[in-house]
Amino acid sequence: MYHIYCDFDATVTVNDIWDKLFKEFGDPYAFKVWEKFNTGEYAAQQCITEACATVKNANAAVLKTMFEAEPLRKGFLEFVKFCADSNIKLTIVSDGFSIYIRTIFAKHGISIPYYANKVELTESGTLSAEFQHARESCRFCGACKCGTIMTTSADEDTIVYIGDGYSDHCPVEISDVVFARDMLSKFCSKSGIPYHPYEDFFVVRDILKKYLTERPKYKRLEATKKRKDLYKVE
Repeated sequence: MYHIYCDFDATVTVNDIWDKLFKEFGDPYAFKVWEKFNTGEYAAQQCITEACATVKNANAAVLKTMFEAEPLRKGFLEFVKFCADSNIKLTIVSDGFSIYIRTIFAKHGISIPYYANKVELTESGTLSAEFQHARESCRFCGACKCGTIMTTSADEDTIVYIGDGYSDHCPVEISDVVFARDMLSKFCSKSGIPYHPYEDFFVVRDILKKYLTERPKYKRLEATKKRKDLYKVE
């Protein structure tokens, strides 16, 4: 059985909503705090918490309008239907925020599972942050994508991953089939991880159709080994 895991910001959506949110409603410290992550002083959860605290007097209606205006990447809605019609599990794994993923999915009538940081607007107009999908041994993400993959997939599953950025580095190492764009494609090339380039979900769909026909139980040996190693760590 194929199980597809997909990043959200700048993958499902055209733009990085996290970035737009803090540029519009936060202050420069929301970006500067990540210097403490780079030095090892902070884990990702601490950076996200302090970034969220920079948001002041945000308005729910204004946020909703901004989120709903975000365009989806070409072919995503058709891809969701393709997965449903093909009986393929599609799961969103994001280090982004529940507040905008939920809003965007509601606008487009999308009903698929997603795992992200629980970030919501408070009555005072700032953002609260909870890390329901954190993994103790991972400092790189607030919502550990590898942890979600390991706990929601079966051993016999062929793991497909679709992404574009930094938080996708770890999950592509444990995935059998990888679709990468932007900086993630550079990481895959540097790390020797085979991947399919894509710019829209029509490309992803068409390539997966061939996999389903020609390699219904495809496994990448190095990815299988890394998944076993990750089980040992945990």
